Amino acid sequence: MKIQCAPWLLLSLSITALVGCGRPYDVATPAGFVELTEGGQRSYDGNADEYRASTADGVVLGVRAWDNEPKVDLGLAARALENRTRLGQGYALLEKKEVVAANGTKGTELRLGHDQDGQAHLYTVIIFVTEDHVYLVEAGGKKELVEKAASSIDWFVKNFQPE
Repeated sequence: MKIQCAPWLLLSLSITALVGCGRPYDVATPAGFVELTEGGQRSYDGNADEYRASTADGVVLGVRAWDNEPKVDLGLAARALENRTRLGQGYALLEKKEVVAANGTKGTELRLGHDQDGQAHLYTVIIFVTEDHVYLVEAGGKKELVEKAASSIDWFVKNFQPE
């Protein structure tokens, strides 16, 4: 007996398989940046679903997502991130505020400063927590370059959508 599959069924199964393989968020690369992780060719953290982009001058954008396991809430995750960056990595907290992603997910934004080789650097990290994932949305680089790219960075953050 010969089994035949309808072409639409094969197409449907292929699309379903592709959808399950993507990042658990939507992100768009702003003008003036180039994606470094396109197609998953480059990984900075093998345990995270990652996105990285950079300008020619070295301002870097990033998104990392991990499974929310063991389960944490936003308050715990934000406090742990603040402690790690301030106490563990030597960053100075410049500002902390609550933010909302494009799809309504609440997050916490930390704006941090750090001197490296006599030059001021800025680092912004936003943490979002959903039932399924913990997300870090990051931007950083030399202070004057980050300030110059501020509108592109703001656009990047505003267009981030966790699933």
